[in-house]
Amino acid sequence: MIPVPKTQSKVGDSWGRLRGLFSSMPFGAQRLRCKLMLDTVKCALDAQPFDTVICDDVYMLSNLPARTKIPLLLNKHDITHEIMSRFLHFEKNPVKQLYGYLEQRKVRRLEVDGCRNSAVVLACSERDGEEIRKLCPNTRISIVPNVVDVRNYHPALEDDGRTSLFVGAMDWFPNRDAIEFFVNQIFPLIRRDAPAAEFIAAGRNPPRELIDRFSAVPGVKFTGTVPDMRPFLQQAGVCVVPLRIGSGTRLKILESAAAGKAIVSTRLGAEGLDFVDGQEILLADDPVSFAGCIVALLRDPSRRRAMGEAACRRVRQQYSCETLKVSLRRSLALLETPSHTARSLQVEF
Repeated sequence: MIPVPKTQSKVGDSWGRLRGLFSSMPFGAQRLRCKLMLDTVKCALDAQPFDTVICDDVYMLSNLPARTKIPLLLNKHDITHEIMSRFLHFEKNPVKQLYGYLEQRKVRRLEVDGCRNSAVVLACSERDGEEIRKLCPNTRISIVPNVVDVRNYHPALEDDGRTSLFVGAMDWFPNRDAIEFFVNQIFPLIRRDAPAAEFIAAGRNPPRELIDRFSAVPGVKFTGTVPDMRPFLQQAGVCVVPLRIGSGTRLKILESAAAGKAIVSTRLGAEGLDFVDGQEILLADDPVSFAGCIVALLRDPSRRRAMGEAACRRVRQQYSCETLKVSLRRSLALLETPSHTARSLQVEF
């Protein structure tokens, strides 16, 4: 076990980003580069034979030896440069726009190099697989979906009939943007038609500034870090995913579905998941439509229950740990084909 690098102060973070402008390595990869991890991995690879190395996305590539004959499986739970492109769409500060554009180019190059030099790339959805194939046409891609352990969730038969619940880490910018979008543009429309409605933002590390700005809004609550999210899922009337920035597939949707909850999401929020709109999830992008979906569900307990049951069936059929086992076995079997023997990882920083 290798300890996570210490979180830097804001000054240290800013200084690191400034220095990173003169490096070809994106700041995210620099921040997670760890000599102790690199040395430990190298010693492990030298000490005994391994069939493969599975690397969790491109920022961790800097902790692998520059050249190895052991075939690499690169796990892509999202397309990182796509997240940055979507962030730039909403960013108004010209300095941040310029910085984000430069970082996005570095991340894109790192992703292309990492995918191109991997024996197999593990994409989390068919949609992401197609996008990766556009970047690297000759890359072998296997679909390994994000999943949840459905055994840990038990759909609740009753809910409070008034709460919209958002689940997600608050130290992740796309989640903070989703909360701002919901509280500023969607929640007032809900309260107009359902005055008793409440909104709970549940997740770790909400910034003080975010709490100060929105906790005074009637009906809005923040939980902060909680030991178990399931009690909040059980009581919620509707789970909401008002994401405007992101990539990959959302575990928050899979968790909500496993808990038997009716879900309202933007189309980007549900991207890559095979949930049927109108039956297993409701999709809306503009504030009026999004609020209308929530109000309609809060007023109709039987429909909430039917949608939650349908969503639960979907996640049990397609996004369970058994699905993960099958897809991962299939991915590992690709290494046995003669045309995809071990490749030398050559990602230059």
